[in-house]
Parts: sequence; structure tokens; C-alpha cells
Amino acid sequence: MLKSLKKMFLVFLSTVFLISVVSINVRAEEISLDKTEAAKAVEEITGIDELVKANNEGLITNQNSTITLPNQDDENDKIIVSNGTNSQADIKIGIPNDMEVSSPVVTEDGSYQYNGDENVSLVVQPTEEGVRSVVNINDASAPKEYKFDLDLPEGHKLIFSSDYFGEDLALEDDIEEVFVVDENNIIQGIFGEAWAKDANGNDVPTHYEIEGNSLTQVVEFNDKTAFPVLADPDWVAIGACSAALTWFVGSNLFAAAKIIKVKKYINALGGFKETAKLIVQATTWEEKLRVGGSALKSLAAEITGVAGLYACNKLIKKAPPKKKKK
Repeated sequence: MLKSLKKMFLVFLSTVFLISVVSINVRAEEISLDKTEAAKAVEEITGIDELVKANNEGLITNQNSTITLPNQDDENDKIIVSNGTNSQADIKIGIPNDMEVSSPVVTEDGSYQYNGDENVSLVVQPTEEGVRSVVNINDASAPKEYKFDLDLPEGHKLIFSSDYFGEDLALEDDIEEVFVVDENNIIQGIFGEAWAKDANGNDVPTHYEIEGNSLTQVVEFNDKTAFPVLADPDWVAIGACSAALTWFVGSNLFAAAKIIKVKKYINALGGFKETAKLIVQATTWEEKLRVGGSALKSLAAEITGVAGLYACNKLIKKAPPKKKKK
């Protein structure tokens, strides 16, 4: 009986999750409780509803793109987000501080943990709208700055949301995010507001810095911080539905008062990143009320028509014509 139980336990520990994305293989190591500890801690904070795992062909595909994960064996050191056959349009997000990482171990829900050196590991979470790169800081000897080098399509750049809108369109409750904008100044992707949590669930002061195509997250832990600390640049792609929103605010075709009104609704929904996600999730007017309340419904009403939202069936469903009274 004891030998049988021992055999069953060893079979469980030796489960291997094989991921093959495009032409790059990401081989998962044997899963064990200690190796996925950071990933499971991340899932406690982020939740698992949005996570996307590899399909039967080994592809990680979300609503907007195909995601290739870093793999040491294939000398791929970036997260590659591909939207089609044109590799020139790919976005590549580097591993922070050029960490030396092994192949990932994978949780049941789809978090990929890269165990690097002793004081830092990386948890990558492909999501329905983008990808999270969560740094797990084990102790106070770890760096406080984590630099992510990005390869962006030609003409694209990083810019703080506050710089994008400027003082004339600033609001007191604006959320500081980082946008990836194209050559026409239209938002193509969003890094959500920087966040960091200690082992007790308390916020740790953190912020982003931009230098060229590099995004650095600074985490201000101290001798009173409870470790490990989790910090995350959460990137969301702008899909077909939410593209109407970013075109509206970036096209320079509308009066400042109109854009400010739209920004108020966006702030109420938690910023551009959260708004873009809600737009994709809402399928009807009734659904908008459920997932985003009156703010999302009002936002949709503001930009409907002028931004072509009727072309997106996932956001707008025309109401049936009213019956004439007899």
C-alpha cells in the first residue's frame, strides 16, 4: 500500500507541461509545490479568470494575438506577442534585468514561473487581452529597479499617459499608465498602473520610468517590508473593439471638453487598461451595465458612431425598433 501511494505521488510530481508556440518550444520542468510557490502567490492577487493556457497544439493564443514565451534552450529571451504573419508588427517584451532563467514550471491555471537566481524569479501570465510579467522579489538583497527592454514596431514608442494628454486634458483622478503609441499617436497597447504587494498584501511604493524603448519598474521596499514582494507591469493589447476608444482620444478630431468627458468615464472604470478589457467583455447594452455599470454605458454612448463602434458586435448590439402604438 505504501509503495503504491509513493508511486502515485511521484507520478504527480513528474507531470510535464509541453508548450510549443510558433517555431519556439517552451519546455516546462517538473512541477513541484516549491517551484510554483511564487506563481500561486501571484494568482492569489491577480486571480485566474483571465489566464490563457496552451491549447492542444501547444499554442498560447488569446483574443488578439499569439504569445511566445521565453525559453533558455532556444535562446529566446523575450515574450513575443504576434498579431499575424508580419513579424515586423510583433511586440517583444524582455526579461527584466536580463535575468538568467530556466525553462518555466506551470501551474494548473496557466501561470509560468521562471526560477532565476536566489533573490528574484519571474512569473509570466498570458491573459485574454495581453500578458503580465510579475517579478517575485525574495529578499532585501534584490535590486529595486527592474528594466524591461521592448522591441516595438517601427514608429512606435512608449509614453506616459500624463504626457500623452498633457496639462490641458489632465484630471485630478487620472491613473498613470504607460501607452505604446504608433506613428499616428494612436494607442496600440497599455501597461497598467504600476503595482507592488508585500507578503502581507500591503502596497509597496512603486513607479515606472521610461528610457527610449525600455520600461523600468522601481520598487521602493525597505527593512520593514515583508518579503517576498510581487511587482507587475501588466500589458494589454488594443483589440478591434477597444481600438475605437483609442482612436477617439488620439485622433485630434474632437474638442478638449469632449475628450475630458470621456476621460472621466475612463477614470471611473479604473483607467484605460481596465476600460479596454471591459469593452471586450461587454456584448450588449445590458451586459455593459452588468460589467461596467453606467460609466461604461455612458462611455459607449459618447463614442458610438463617430468611432465606428457599431462595426464591433461584441460591444454594441442595436436595440430592436420600437413598436408603433396602435
